[in-house]
Amino acid sequence: MLFSRHHSSASPQMRGTTKPRLKKGFRFLCCTLALICWVSLARAEGMAEYTLKAAFLYNFVAFTKWPAEVGSPLNVCVYGPDPFGQDLDNKIQGQSVNGRSLAVKRITSVDGLGNCQIVFISRPVIGNLPRVLDSLHNKPVLTVADSPGAILEGVVLNMDTNMGKVTFKANLLAAQGNGLSLSSNLLRLATEVIK
Repeated sequence: MLFSRHHSSASPQMRGTTKPRLKKGFRFLCCTLALICWVSLARAEGMAEYTLKAAFLYNFVAFTKWPAEVGSPLNVCVYGPDPFGQDLDNKIQGQSVNGRSLAVKRITSVDGLGNCQIVFISRPVIGNLPRVLDSLHNKPVLTVADSPGAILEGVVLNMDTNMGKVTFKANLLAAQGNGLSLSSNLLRLATEVIK
């Protein structure tokens, strides 16, 4: 018999190299599909603005890399009046991202932001943004807002809503200054990236 069902023409050195590549390719495919679904969700009609923004916030967390010393849980904090209501709890509370569990906290003072890894600054308190950013300076914290001009003041990600579609801008300099790495897949979807 010339050929066996178990015959492999690959050398012993080559046999083990395809699995890591397949796993990496599979992870990339999954991330890409998640992003496509996420963008489709952002275009869904009839969804409340902050339901969509809660989904964006979850994906921002999923596509951000924190330094190794940042443990679990990742505290997702809403600073100021909470525009999300139960939508944020339903989407984030108790979930796990990249091996870290997520917890939602509502914070009413800048002094209470010390245990947060993600801070959403709500519109009514955007006037406190310089104080918030000063208190979080050089700390591994992803700052997110949905207020005009916040990206230029140093927020890492700023969401906008136009004709029922949620978009966002990214401040890569602010992310790097906080020791965070934003996924290239995330940055491709941003309408503007400050480098």
